[in-house]
Order: sequence, then structure tokens, then C-alpha cells
Amino acid sequence: MAMDEDLAILIAEFDASVSHLEGITVGLSREQFNWRPAAGAWSIGECIGHLNVVNAGEIAPLRAAIENARARGITGDGPFHYGFLSRKWIGSLALPLTRKFKAPKVYLPPADAEPAATIAEYRRVSAELRKLASSSAGLDLAKVKTSMPALPPWLRPFVRMPLGARLTLITTHDRRHLWQAEQVRLHREFPC
Repeated sequence: MAMDEDLAILIAEFDASVSHLEGITVGLSREQFNWRPAAGAWSIGECIGHLNVVNAGEIAPLRAAIENARARGITGDGPFHYGFLSRKWIGSLALPLTRKFKAPKVYLPPADAEPAATIAEYRRVSAELRKLASSSAGLDLAKVKTSMPALPPWLRPFVRMPLGARLTLITTHDRRHLWQAEQVRLHREFPC
């Protein structure tokens, strides 16, 4: 199945995030991986751990939406356009940072992370998301709707996001926290 440009860009962004992670974490000790620049600030390990928790929770809803769309024949060609709320939500996470958000308890990362396992989990989850994105080739990324696991359970049946916007939100969220992790590594007091 031919892949449209929107999807090709998303897949390239998943690859770029894994590459960015590799650059940030190369050669780090456990102490460096878990070092916090200030009280209440996240370490590199916490930034990546947060992405692992959030992104792993996206796999099942995305897979269900893609399978459902295939069964129903919801196909289309890009470029795809998304509504105001989807664009606003994506924009709220985009760089440069204009707002900070407090992560819900369910998405809080472990305070002390083992570097190799945390990095391997990020690679695994990213590869799964990339595979799901690839499997959505030919679908109408604006018409296929996905559930939002971050929302309270009672809201999930009513608030859904287009598949393409959901994938864009994931890659935007990854960029945000990988940038945050990079800032920790670049901090003037980062341990040598």
C-alpha cells in the first residue's frame, strides 16, 4: 500500500526521536542518567521513563483504531487536515515551550531508572508505534478516530482524536521530553 507524505513524515519523526535519544544518552552512567538539575525537576531517566509509560499506553488504542478502520474500509489520501482542538492540543506540546504541564500520577516515571533497560524500552515502544503508523498507510488519517487513554474513563467514549493527529501528538510529546532530557545533559552542573 502506498504511503502518503503525512505518514512518511510521522515515521521519519519516530526514527529521529530514537536517534535523538541515542545522542542524549550515549556514555551516561546510572548517576548521570538519574541526576536532577533541581528539586522537582526531572532527570534524563525520568523524561525517558515518562515517555515509556505514556507511549506504551497508546499502543492498544491505536491498534484497535487501525484494525477497526481497515475492517470498515475508511481509506483516503492526504494531505490530511485536523480540527481546531486537535491542532491546539498538539500546539500546546510543541517546542519552544510556552507552558509547563504537571504529569498525571498514572504517567509519573520511576525516580531511579536503570539506563540500559529504560533506553531499550523506549526503542521497543517506538518501534511498535512506528510499525502501527506504517500499518495505517492508505487509511484516512483524519476520519479514523482514536480513543484518548490520558482522559478520565467517563470521557473517553465522547472525546476522540483523528489517527493522524494522535500520531502527531505522540511525536510532538516525544520531542518535548527529549529536548527536556537534552537540557539536563547540557546543564552547567551536570556531573562529569
